[in-house]
Amino acid sequence: MSYRRHSPEAILNAAVETAMQDGLASLTFSAVGRRLGISDRTVVYYFPTKSDLTTAVLGVLGERLRETVAGVLDAAPMTTRELLEQVWPILATPANDRVFALFFEVVGLGSDGSEPYRSAVRALVTDWCDWLEPRIVAASGRSRRATALGALAQIDGLLLLRSVADARTADLAADALMNDRNA
Repeated sequence: MSYRRHSPEAILNAAVETAMQDGLASLTFSAVGRRLGISDRTVVYYFPTKSDLTTAVLGVLGERLRETVAGVLDAAPMTTRELLEQVWPILATPANDRVFALFFEVVGLGSDGSEPYRSAVRALVTDWCDWLEPRIVAASGRSRRATALGALAQIDGLLLLRSVADARTADLAADALMNDRNA
């Protein structure tokens, strides 16, 4: 085993690769260390707890998705329907399926209150809503926060359909939402 120093970024990148390949439940200090050929104690030095490691991995994946989505959004705030029309073709791709599988894995692991997953899911939802809120137009009588949460729920629901049913089913549902004149 090599004992040269590894940067926190290199360790985090290896952790992201490990999670993407094997899932978050398999993300351990030793799995990351093996991937880099270093001691698991080196990983622990930079990420002292499993919560720290998991949160950092989810942060990287969330940031990558935000960058992808931000690249297609118009500058002006938009309606939920306009948002869905712009982001669905970008998010609903085979390249992003594994990222969302990890997100839904975290949701499942945290749904019974298990930490660090429950806190990670809450942080992800809050971060996404904070990011989305200034980019969306609130429907009459609603706050921007409520509208952003509703948009997030629609997108996450569609992605869940894509994950548990199939792409065609999710695309049918997305089409129905985008063509709903009451949305």
